[in-house]
Amino acid sequence: MSGNFMIVGAPSAIADPGKNAAIADFLCRIKKSQAWRESNLETWAKSYASAISIDGSIVLEQAKQEEKQRHVQVLPTSDEAIASQQEVADTFAKAGVLPAKVSVKPLWHTTFNHAIAKCSI
Repeated sequence: MSGNFMIVGAPSAIADPGKNAAIADFLCRIKKSQAWRESNLETWAKSYASAISIDGSIVLEQAKQEEKQRHVQVLPTSDEAIASQQEVADTFAKAGVLPAKVSVKPLWHTTFNHAIAKCSI
Protein backbone atom coordinates (compact mmCIF):
# COMPACT_ATOMS: atom_id res chain seq x y z
CA MET A 1 0.00 0.00 0.00
CA SER A 2 1.23 3.55 0.53
CA GLY A 3 3.79 2.83 3.24
CA ASN A 4 2.56 5.84 5.17
CA PHE A 5 1.50 5.40 8.75
CA MET A 6 -0.12 8.27 10.59
CA ILE A 7 0.39 9.11 14.22
CA VAL A 8 -2.98 10.17 15.53
CA GLY A 9 -3.66 12.88 18.09
CA ALA A 10 -6.97 14.02 19.51
CA PRO A 11 -8.01 17.48 18.31
CA SER A 12 -8.41 18.58 21.94
CA ALA A 13 -4.79 17.55 22.68
CA ILE A 14 -3.49 19.35 19.60
CA ALA A 15 -5.37 22.51 20.67
CA ASP A 16 -3.99 22.39 24.23
CA PRO A 17 -0.64 24.28 24.33
CA GLY A 18 0.95 21.97 26.90
CA LYS A 19 -0.16 18.79 25.20
CA ASN A 20 0.78 20.23 21.82
CA ALA A 21 4.33 20.80 23.07
CA ALA A 22 4.42 17.27 24.51
CA ILE A 23 3.27 15.81 21.18
CA ALA A 24 5.94 17.78 19.31
CA ASP A 25 8.56 16.49 21.76
CA PHE A 26 7.25 12.92 21.36
CA LEU A 27 7.46 13.11 17.56
CA CYS A 28 11.04 14.36 17.80
CA ARG A 29 11.95 11.53 20.17
CA ILE A 30 10.48 8.98 17.74
CA LYS A 31 12.45 10.55 14.88
CA LYS A 32 15.66 10.43 16.94
CA SER A 33 15.07 6.85 18.07
CA GLN A 34 14.51 5.72 14.49
CA ALA A 35 17.74 7.40 13.39
CA TRP A 36 19.62 5.79 16.29
CA ARG A 37 18.20 2.35 15.44
CA GLU A 38 19.27 2.74 11.83
CA SER A 39 22.80 3.74 12.84
CA ASN A 40 23.08 1.04 15.52
CA LEU A 41 21.16 -1.84 13.99
CA GLU A 42 23.30 -4.61 15.48
CA THR A 43 23.13 -3.15 19.00
CA TRP A 44 19.39 -2.59 18.64
CA ALA A 45 18.81 -6.12 17.31
CA LYS A 46 20.76 -7.69 20.18
CA SER A 47 18.81 -5.74 22.78
CA TYR A 48 15.45 -6.33 21.12
CA ALA A 49 16.16 -10.03 20.63
CA SER A 50 16.97 -10.35 24.31
CA ALA A 51 13.77 -8.54 25.28
CA ILE A 52 11.56 -10.82 23.17
CA SER A 53 13.60 -14.02 23.69
CA ILE A 54 14.46 -14.60 20.03
CA ASP A 55 17.82 -15.42 18.48
CA GLY A 56 19.66 -12.17 17.74
CA SER A 57 20.71 -13.21 14.24
CA ILE A 58 17.07 -13.66 13.25
CA VAL A 59 16.12 -10.22 14.56
CA LEU A 60 19.12 -8.60 12.86
CA GLU A 61 18.38 -10.24 9.51
CA GLN A 62 14.74 -9.22 9.71
CA ALA A 63 15.74 -5.64 10.54
CA LYS A 64 18.16 -5.53 7.60
CA GLN A 65 15.44 -6.78 5.26
CA GLU A 66 13.04 -4.15 6.59
CA GLU A 67 15.61 -1.41 5.97
CA LYS A 68 16.02 -2.58 2.36
CA GLN A 69 12.28 -2.53 1.77
CA ARG A 70 11.28 0.68 3.50
CA HIS A 71 13.16 3.44 5.25
CA VAL A 72 11.18 4.24 8.41
CA GLN A 73 11.17 7.85 9.47
CA VAL A 74 8.96 10.58 10.86
CA LEU A 75 8.37 13.19 8.17
CA PRO A 76 6.30 16.36 7.99
CA THR A 77 2.91 16.00 6.31
CA SER A 78 3.25 16.50 2.57
CA ASP A 79 0.96 16.67 -0.44
CA GLU A 80 2.73 13.54 -1.73
CA ALA A 81 1.91 11.56 1.41
CA ILE A 82 -1.73 12.62 1.27
CA ALA A 83 -1.95 11.73 -2.44
CA SER A 84 -0.39 8.34 -1.75
CA GLN A 85 -2.95 7.55 0.94
CA GLN A 86 -5.73 8.85 -1.29
CA GLU A 87 -4.69 6.34 -3.95
CA VAL A 88 -5.04 3.55 -1.39
CA ALA A 89 -8.48 4.78 -0.33
CA ASP A 90 -9.55 5.05 -3.98
CA THR A 91 -8.35 1.49 -4.62
CA PHE A 92 -10.35 0.25 -1.62
CA ALA A 93 -13.46 2.10 -2.84
CA LYS A 94 -13.05 0.67 -6.34
CA ALA A 95 -12.68 -2.85 -4.88
CA GLY A 96 -15.81 -2.39 -2.74
CA VAL A 97 -13.92 -2.52 0.56
CA LEU A 98 -15.15 1.02 1.20
CA PRO A 99 -18.80 1.69 0.34
CA ALA A 100 -17.96 4.95 -1.47
CA LYS A 101 -15.04 7.18 -2.37
CA VAL A 102 -13.71 9.13 0.61
CA SER A 103 -11.35 12.03 1.02
CA VAL A 104 -8.39 11.29 3.30
CA LYS A 105 -7.16 14.89 3.43
CA PRO A 106 -9.12 15.78 6.62
CA LEU A 107 -7.19 13.04 8.43
CA TRP A 108 -3.87 14.80 7.88
CA HIS A 109 -2.59 17.77 9.88
CA THR A 110 0.37 20.09 9.37
CA THR A 111 0.50 21.46 12.92
CA PHE A 112 3.70 19.58 13.76
CA ASN A 113 5.52 19.99 10.43
CA HIS A 114 7.79 22.71 11.83
CA ALA A 115 8.61 20.74 14.97
CA ILE A 116 9.45 17.62 12.94
CA ALA A 117 11.57 19.58 10.46
CA LYS A 118 13.57 21.38 13.16
CA CYS A 119 14.17 18.25 15.25
CA SER A 120 17.91 17.74 15.21
CA ILE A 121 19.28 14.24 15.08
